[in-house]
Amino acid sequence: MSTSSSSSSSSSSPHRSRGHSKNSSGEERPRFFDSKAKNKCWANAGIVPGRHPERWREDAAGNVVCKRFCNCQGCLCFEYDHIVPFSKGGESTYDNCQILQTRVNRYKSDKDNVDPTQLKGYSCDVKFTGMFAPFSILDPKFEMNVLLH
Repeated sequence: MSTSSSSSSSSSSPHRSRGHSKNSSGEERPRFFDSKAKNKCWANAGIVPGRHPERWREDAAGNVVCKRFCNCQGCLCFEYDHIVPFSKGGESTYDNCQILQTRVNRYKSDKDNVDPTQLKGYSCDVKFTGMFAPFSILDPKFEMNVLLH
């Protein structure tokens, strides 16, 4: 009975399900970025000319993404990515964070030192023109209109 109890306490799966892992000194480290890290990560991403910077940013591969579409699968969707993958020791801190279009982040997976031109090759092919600029500021539902048209 003590064997069963000790093996369940040493299992790493409960830590994974809670989004934590242990570093080499046995301390837990968070798997996910906290809101402060996410806000700094968003602020560090490229600004899209003619677009509201709180809603629209450019990811590390040059794709336009919308803040309203985090963790979804569309072309304007993005995820917060570990530049140095978590599985390779990367921390969940703002200086190891970048935004990536979801599709691009799936390609990047646990790779590090991936060239932005390689990432761009996995991007959705969405082009923005200046003709929508007034709507992005005036119409709060503009993001949905872009997806539907």
